[in-house]
Amino acid sequence: MMNGNLVLKDQFLNGCNTFTDCFSMKLSEENYRVSLNFSKFNKIDTSLNAKNLLHDVEHKYFETFKYNRRIHSFLLGRYSAKNAITALAGNEKNFTKILIKNGVFNQPIVDCETCKNIQVSLTHCDDLAAAIAFNDMLILGIDIEKASKRINREVEAVLTQCERDLSFRVPCSYRNFLLMIWTVKESLSKVLKTGLTIPMHILEVRNIEELEGYCVSTFANLPQYSAVSFIVQDYICSITFPKNVEICIDINRIKDNLYKIL
Repeated sequence: MMNGNLVLKDQFLNGCNTFTDCFSMKLSEENYRVSLNFSKFNKIDTSLNAKNLLHDVEHKYFETFKYNRRIHSFLLGRYSAKNAITALAGNEKNFTKILIKNGVFNQPIVDCETCKNIQVSLTHCDDLAAAIAFNDMLILGIDIEKASKRINREVEAVLTQCERDLSFRVPCSYRNFLLMIWTVKESLSKVLKTGLTIPMHILEVRNIEELEGYCVSTFANLPQYSAVSFIVQDYICSITFPKNVEICIDINRIKDNLYKIL
């Protein structure tokens, strides 16, 4: 188990609570460090924080935004991602030197001279964001969502028959089951670097196993991947990763620290 988790009232981004947790993944006898960040906005000074947070290229893009919701989500997502990246790299503390570009399907691409061989997956929901940074020998995807009637309707509309049958076997509420299915599929789509541009049945969840404080999902059409999911208050977070890696992560510690910043 790797140490290094931190919970704090952040002084760099005004009005934000954040923590970063580190864990390890083992591939072919080599251990890789992974960093996971959660950040929650309370109230922000967008002009001040953008100046201290964004790369020049990001700032030009940021200045085209007109609506507060988009402004806040962009700042929050970049802040969480750069916290995760710097925790993993350990040698770059200036967020303005880290550029996160959008790939062909809007997947995040890290461009930084001092953060080589690092990639990131990020997600945000309202005033909460999460990001996971990892060596580019690995591939991971993360998604977090909050329960809502809109998401319930959207997920129900695309459930496969296998997933409908699965809902009766998973020991959680139907609302949480739907939210878990959604986050698991979206985190898988980020691993595939397609986002939700592919038919949803390709991402079909085959099984969900409940363990101590979290669940592990497997996929019908992509059996080389697994996803771990956990619930904190009204949020569900899912992380998808390759099955052929050994993961050492303290989910209950992460849940405890996330609870503290919500």
